[in-house]
Amino acid sequence: KKEERKYNVIYGLHGWGGSFRTFGRKKKKKKLADELNLIFVFPDGKWNSWYIDSKIKEDSNYSTFISRELIEYIDENYSTIKDRRQRAITGFSMGGFGALYNGLKNQEIFGNIGSISGGLDVGHFRNKWGIRKVIGDNWHEYNIKDILDSLKKIEKDINIIIDCGDKDFFLESNREVHRKLEKLCISHKYSEEMGSHNKKYWSESLERQIRFFSEKFNKNKI
Repeated sequence: KKEERKYNVIYGLHGWGGSFRTFGRKKKKKKLADELNLIFVFPDGKWNSWYIDSKIKEDSNYSTFISRELIEYIDENYSTIKDRRQRAITGFSMGGFGALYNGLKNQEIFGNIGSISGGLDVGHFRNKWGIRKVIGDNWHEYNIKDILDSLKKIEKDINIIIDCGDKDFFLESNREVHRKLEKLCISHKYSEEMGSHNKKYWSESLERQIRFFSEKFNKNKI
């Protein structure tokens, strides 16, 4: 009997005001999936969920959905490699925040975490993009640099990649997280590429991150 082929999975989170369709042309993603032996999962995070379990907005438990329910569904219904080291999460803008937030909070689920143009300091932008409606006023519980301080540990084999455009309005919050990771001696890849907060930058960066994750997947295969 021919052994069923198993696939690595990359979860991608869209930005504020978008949907799963924001990830662009299907043909390009299909080509990458075929080339790199991947399954892509692009869930819909609504307009302004920020991918957290909101304490103030009813029926807005997106962290539980992304990091638990969705993982279980995909692994039960598709031919995946059920190993955190063979699973990645990334996203752009709001989704970049969501990927780091959920990835760092669930390192036993995600062994590979990325962020593209992420809004990583939600406190600084608390009056924009519906943030206050889901987060309220407890910013320190959600700012990525503060979460890094509160974590008991970072798994040694976790792979983190962060990049942001050099003209992006989220650039400084990305630099702050980069500096905090360095201070904590947490290995990661950080880059600032030419570009702004737009679909062109996200599309190019997403392919770079997909290839980065694919390299890590291949290194971890037995």
